[in-house]
Amino acid sequence: MVVYIFWPKHLKSKELHLNDDNMCAISICLQSTDHIVLDIVPRRLLEKEALSAPYSIIGTKNSGEANWKFGEANDYCTIEFYVPNLKVLQFFSLEPIPLTQLGNAANTTVKKADYKNFEKLCNHPRYQSHDDRLRRNLSLLNLFDSHHESFVKRYHSLHIKSVNVSARLGTMMRKKCRSSSLRNIVSTFTVHLVVNMVKVAYSVSSFLNWRYTQLVNISVLAQQIDLRAQQICYFPVQYLLINEHHSIGKTPPKIEFSSEDSSQWKEELPCKYYPDYIRFYNTVWLILNDISFGMIVGSLVYDHADQISMHLHRAIGFSLYHFPKAITISLSNNPLGIKLNHELAKFFSELFLWVIEFSNVLFVGPMIEINNLKCFLRVVSQLGCVFGGTFALSIIVDYFAILTFHIYTFHRISSKLYHWQLVILLSLFHLFRGKKNNILRNRIDHNYFKLDQLLLGTIFFIILVFLLPTVLMFYLFFTTLRMVTIDVEIFLESIIALLNHFPLFALLLRLKDPKRIPGGITMNELGPGRLDLKSKPIKISEMFKPFVLLMEQMKDIYFSSKTSRQIFLGLPFVTHRRKLYQILYSSLPSTPIDIRTFRNKLSPHIKKKD
Repeated sequence: MVVYIFWPKHLKSKELHLNDDNMCAISICLQSTDHIVLDIVPRRLLEKEALSAPYSIIGTKNSGEANWKFGEANDYCTIEFYVPNLKVLQFFSLEPIPLTQLGNAANTTVKKADYKNFEKLCNHPRYQSHDDRLRRNLSLLNLFDSHHESFVKRYHSLHIKSVNVSARLGTMMRKKCRSSSLRNIVSTFTVHLVVNMVKVAYSVSSFLNWRYTQLVNISVLAQQIDLRAQQICYFPVQYLLINEHHSIGKTPPKIEFSSEDSSQWKEELPCKYYPDYIRFYNTVWLILNDISFGMIVGSLVYDHADQISMHLHRAIGFSLYHFPKAITISLSNNPLGIKLNHELAKFFSELFLWVIEFSNVLFVGPMIEINNLKCFLRVVSQLGCVFGGTFALSIIVDYFAILTFHIYTFHRISSKLYHWQLVILLSLFHLFRGKKNNILRNRIDHNYFKLDQLLLGTIFFIILVFLLPTVLMFYLFFTTLRMVTIDVEIFLESIIALLNHFPLFALLLRLKDPKRIPGGITMNELGPGRLDLKSKPIKISEMFKPFVLLMEQMKDIYFSSKTSRQIFLGLPFVTHRRKLYQILYSSLPSTPIDIRTFRNKLSPHIKKKD
């Protein structure tokens, strides 16, 4: 049986320093773990000290020798590693750390009983993973400094004491600051301010998600405000989570090893609450960058509002008024040499022209006037400087949706007419074949029709077939216009989603120190019986996974075979905006944190301070 020994690389320098002495390697080994070497000490110091479990001498080396001797083990393997520094948030993880809320990524309609059944299945021995030993070893490696400090405290005679004056001064200064009255006043004011902010944010989010209006499904601006409100509600809870547990930014609490039961260390240290740390600071970075982006772009738009408003006036006027009007007139005059039904084409043309003129007089014309556009751009740029670029883009998307409302109306009218005509043609075709649609049994049954019924149905069928090209031409034109407007909205909303959920902090961590964003481990062979353990950084594709999923959902809704089928049958594009962008709320709980939950989270910390 192979004996695995985890060997820290920083002990090599100490080994060279003690090369003239006989040395012993002291390791820690808990239940269901391998040996992890904690320190190298001279053998003469161990003559007066007797080690007890879980510490033991795993190897010896005499002065002048090159290799270590590991007792009676003939087949052993040393795994060398760099000790992760928890103070800078380095640790090993067997799987990529989750950057999203796992509970929110799942379907929210699943019952709690199903989750309990799933947990029972996961705890069944048949479905248990076979890497528990490696997980326990990695947990020991992550808490290496804590175990080493406990060993030094327990066997202080084996080490030379060193007085850290700066650390003591820092501790004294922190104690004085905590006991000062000014800090208590500032803390009380901050707590009340945060509580009131959470109250307001929760009320705003509840209003926007009110079941009778559901403004988040209608307006992009409402969705952006709801996202910021939920982030404000969750910020204090995230801050408490990442500061309550010592695994984030601090060395974990010292663990006493009085028995083998001490193997019940917290496996979530330091991995469980580290994703909250990344999500919290990533959101803070994104909000700051969003405001910076809004200030830069907003200042440029404000300075050049005159030129931009003139170009927008021409472009919007041509796209939403002159071009649809010209095409609608041409459709009534046999476009491309296609012979259409003149009376029906003229009726549709007059109807849609009246709607175009009405919408232009009612809202399109006033909204695209140069002075109004100039005022709108300046207001949006100022709001973007204060609330961020995503807020300004959300207003622009809603503004564009209002401008293209008549295009949406044309598409709905033409799609309804086209769909009804297809349904009637299909029913008359079944009548022509001597069949009918059985609605109760959802099938096509044989039926006997009289001669006058067959004759009348055939006449109607022929008339509708000849009228179909006319309806189809109007339907295809307005469907194309509708798809173009949807593409513009998707482009702008994709920019908003990217600004809201770009994994900036995770990317910076990966560039600065890949060990702080683990995505697994790798082992490379260094020689016979020697392996090198390294932390593998998380893949960039995993960081952008929520955004990629959003793009795939957009593709399935607007650019898929299902979309082609809806266009062919004349069915409308039904999009529930909240469901579509639910994946982008993956860094937040499924429901906003209410004030009662926040008080329950906050009360233990207030009691501790008191």
